[in-house]
Amino acid sequence: MECENPGGGAGQVLRPDVHRGRVALITGGGTGIGRAIALDMARCGADVVISGRRPEPLEKTVAEIEALGGRALAVPADIREEEQVTALVDRALERFGRIDILVNNAGGQFAAPAEDITSKGWRAVHRLAVDATWAVTREVAVRAMIPQRSGCIFFMAFSPRRGIASMVHATSARAALENLASGLSLEWSRYGIRSICIAPGTIATEGMEENYTEEARAQWTSAVPLGRLGTAEDVSGVVTFLASPAGSYVTGTTLVIDGGADAWGTGHPAPKVEETR
Repeated sequence: MECENPGGGAGQVLRPDVHRGRVALITGGGTGIGRAIALDMARCGADVVISGRRPEPLEKTVAEIEALGGRALAVPADIREEEQVTALVDRALERFGRIDILVNNAGGQFAAPAEDITSKGWRAVHRLAVDATWAVTREVAVRAMIPQRSGCIFFMAFSPRRGIASMVHATSARAALENLASGLSLEWSRYGIRSICIAPGTIATEGMEENYTEEARAQWTSAVPLGRLGTAEDVSGVVTFLASPAGSYVTGTTLVIDGGADAWGTGHPAPKVEETR
């Protein structure tokens, strides 16, 4: 039996009860990849807690989940503030009593030449991508997953997994998360907790449509061997599957979801060399 999901994702192939009785907490859960994961988890039976800084998209996603017959809770929070992280986990546990799946999806970055990235800009990106992610991960692990001796934690990185021009602050932060996923698998497997890094390629989201030109999107598409940009459902389907019992032997690794872009590995044309005078 299949979950109903005409837009794609895990709901087309996983049983509608595969996550029944489980609770998923998703940061950055109101839009884009986070929203798609929340909907996929709900379609497959999970209770869902979504967090983000803007209440409106969170409430909209909750309404979509409830229209599917699922249960969801929206908790507006700035996870850079530790007291708000504590309050987020408080709300999740008060409502559902446990947390089985954590998807660390929240993040933010800006494009800039490396030499123009100030210490303040560097810290802003790393504070959200690394420090805040760790605060949520530790809070969930200590208060829920370690006591219940089970759980699955996801971190979001980037593909390609090397460097991205004008994004060295962001890519270095995401590389830290890839290493964190690997290290936690060595320490927390004894508690039955798995940790996995997901490395999406260029994903066509609402934000991309709003902030980048058609020419830029076409250029990114040309670098993908499969010949198209990814969708949020391409990512959510993999995450929802890996969080299920079918993924129970996967931990400490990075899954690349990019249409072959990382394997292609050739940036062209190469940047021009500036001559010294």
